[in-house]
Amino acid sequence: PGNVEQANIIVDPNDTTTITKDDRLIIPKISVDVPIIWGANAADQNSLNAAMDKGVVWFNVQQAHSRPGENGNFVVSGHSSNDWLDQGEYKFVFAPLEQMKEGDTFYVNYQEQRYVYRVTHMKVVAPTDVDSLITDNSKPIITLITCTPLGTALNRLLVFAEQISPDPALASAPAVDTNSSASQMPENSPTFWERVFGGN
Repeated sequence: PGNVEQANIIVDPNDTTTITKDDRLIIPKISVDVPIIWGANAADQNSLNAAMDKGVVWFNVQQAHSRPGENGNFVVSGHSSNDWLDQGEYKFVFAPLEQMKEGDTFYVNYQEQRYVYRVTHMKVVAPTDVDSLITDNSKPIITLITCTPLGTALNRLLVFAEQISPDPALASAPAVDTNSSASQMPENSPTFWERVFGGN
């Protein structure tokens, strides 16, 4: 079992196995199986951090607010590192995200349906480069966000992937965008020392 290449474990999206009712992000290569939390305020870091205590969060910003099965960008953010004193069991969930490579496959369970995605590319951007999430809205994609380098909130690692199943040609238009804009992507909460001495 130790020699199994996790990236090659493909779950047939047409499998009759029951998909759980809760929405989840599943990345076999880095052993991630985590709840997706909806409804956080993308412009409020406290709201985002509270959601990321419970899983990974839907970061819905103007022109990048799709959900699985919709054309456009479905954006999900998770912590790479947080202070050991912080609450929540998902404060390191995206720590291994930099191990992802082009061609890796992962899954989203959404409304009892499985969506399969394949990584197309990755890039590192400034936390304020929210426009980098605005992509081609003619097809369904997902972007995973986390802080980088590990242990800091200096930059953001973006992992872009295209939906390959169900048939992306059947994707619907995204819901109406009623969301206010955010000027910065989610970040790790301040460390103990940052809370005591300030700075970042």
